[in-house]
Amino acid sequence: MRSVRLLLVAVLVAATIGLVEGPASADEARPVLDRVASRAGQHVVFKGRAKPRQVVRLQARGPSYWTTVGKDRASRKGAFRISVPYPDQPRTFRVVAGGKVSGTRKVVPVATSSLKPKPPAPSDTCGVRPERAEGGYYACTFRDDFDGTALDRSKWMVQETRISGMYGGSQGCYVDNDRTVGVSSGLLRLTSTILPEQFLCRSPYGSWMTNAEVSTVATRSMFTQAYGRFEARIKMPAESGIAGSHSAFWLYPQDQAYGRWPASGEVDIAEWFSGLPANVYPSVHYAGENTALSSGYSCRMPTSSTAFHDYAVEWTPSVMRFYYDGTLCYSHSWTPTGMSAPQPFDKPFYVVLTQVWGLGWNTRAAGMPDTSTLLVDWVKAWE
Repeated sequence: MRSVRLLLVAVLVAATIGLVEGPASADEARPVLDRVASRAGQHVVFKGRAKPRQVVRLQARGPSYWTTVGKDRASRKGAFRISVPYPDQPRTFRVVAGGKVSGTRKVVPVATSSLKPKPPAPSDTCGVRPERAEGGYYACTFRDDFDGTALDRSKWMVQETRISGMYGGSQGCYVDNDRTVGVSSGLLRLTSTILPEQFLCRSPYGSWMTNAEVSTVATRSMFTQAYGRFEARIKMPAESGIAGSHSAFWLYPQDQAYGRWPASGEVDIAEWFSGLPANVYPSVHYAGENTALSSGYSCRMPTSSTAFHDYAVEWTPSVMRFYYDGTLCYSHSWTPTGMSAPQPFDKPFYVVLTQVWGLGWNTRAAGMPDTSTLLVDWVKAWE
């Protein structure tokens, strides 16, 4: 009887173990996120298992939704590894693969006293080199501090409607003159202006009369780069709270390799609308994007018009991470229609700075002055 009882217990234990540890059916298999036990400097490394070659997305819980902060493809044996910056406050994480969700893991910041002293970050021509989320440091590839008395034309071109046919905002004419583009006191000034009289805005696709001048400068054909970190220190126009002014720091493809916009991609690092001045918006545009998910609607910056702030994107083959004043405020992994990631964000893009008059809900309102100016302290890029 005792031997029968022992045998029955053994069978029950084996069955229980099979239920907990054994392989699940293909329909029920969920990714597994291991207990967090790995740190790499100022980064935390998440490991786990999913179906072989499955795309695994690491998500962090926000106030009202989960945000993707990293991505990896599982190996042939199903293992994955994702590294992200160590959170400065307790955060809960999970992974999603094949539409299925893992259990959660909570990460609590480690007391600095328990960590070994970290050596200072190295420097180069851009200053202190930013640390990569994957480990190591970025290296400077572009820098302009606007220390002269004129725009450095070896680094920047000025958009002109008479050449490109492009216009900005409400039929604003891109022109290259002292009103629209200026450099002084270590700052680049881009200004949109309403003139007292109309003028002929010439375009190769048909000219028109307007009294609106707008401005854009870009590194097109002078500096382009795929992947890396792009950053600028900017003060938005002073006309905060009055609809009508629109400013942007963004990236655009050198060549339309995958077709006309948005197929070849666009990255808005910091887009600002004077009618909604308390937020600055990062966005990732591409064919098939879900616009509810491809923009960061919660990146608050209430003093965007009264103080300079740093706006940056870290562009990797799997995710765009946007940092405002050094804090991660939004990240996005793209799933384009008709192509496979990292397309279309696998080609060189150039840097753009824009100041125009607004459209639609942000059209110029009563009280908006005849000029609105974007101030740029510096622009840097690393790879």
